[in-house]
Amino acid sequence: MMAGIIAGGLGTRLSAAYGSTVKPLVPVLGVPLVHHVVAGLGSAGAKSMVLLHNSAGDEVRTYLESAFPAVIWTFIRADTPSSWASFQLVSMELASNTDRFIVSTVDALISPQDVARFSQSAFEPLSDGVPAGTLGLTAFVDDEKPLWADVDDSGRVVRLGPDATDQKAVTCGLYALRRETVRRMQGTFAHSSLREFWTALVRSGEPVRGVLLGKAVDVDRPEDVLVAERIASCFDA
Repeated sequence: MMAGIIAGGLGTRLSAAYGSTVKPLVPVLGVPLVHHVVAGLGSAGAKSMVLLHNSAGDEVRTYLESAFPAVIWTFIRADTPSSWASFQLVSMELASNTDRFIVSTVDALISPQDVARFSQSAFEPLSDGVPAGTLGLTAFVDDEKPLWADVDDSGRVVRLGPDATDQKAVTCGLYALRRETVRRMQGTFAHSSLREFWTALVRSGEPVRGVLLGKAVDVDRPEDVLVAERIASCFDA
């Protein structure tokens, strides 16, 4: 099992409260945010991980190599122009070594139990075949710009983003992809954001699975840390 983490953002909205602390190391219940993400991926069986960080995030690598010495790490140091570019780089690295994998954003706080459940069900066949990709979803909406997802009874995402009409669940920063899908991503930075890529994939008619998880929060603002701490305090309950 291999997994990736996108940690290339600048975290500007958190800097007012946390100064020079880079986003992956912002503490949640006294533990860096990235620690929670790695622990969750580890609960899903990931023993090898690819992490992308920007040029200001070298200390993230130092922390992770010390905190998780058993993980086989691959670090990509890059100042990417968008979330899509970061996702593409991480996905291409993973796809060079495995035919299916999961990727988390570094600011997605999700219970380890839910990450494991997502991994187990991400590639279950849909009515028209194995999904090209899978989105983790939550009905807990606490985001400035939520990406809504409409899912049918079979678990297929039928509408995403501006096309969604039911608006009962949103994406939560956890994804799964197959190598074949990544190959079609290579050689292009056509999308301006990660949400644009997934919206285009759903619109294309490719089968995309949605897995509804429990409470999850995208940690972008200082107030999100408080929400994350309340959620994380219940992870082992």
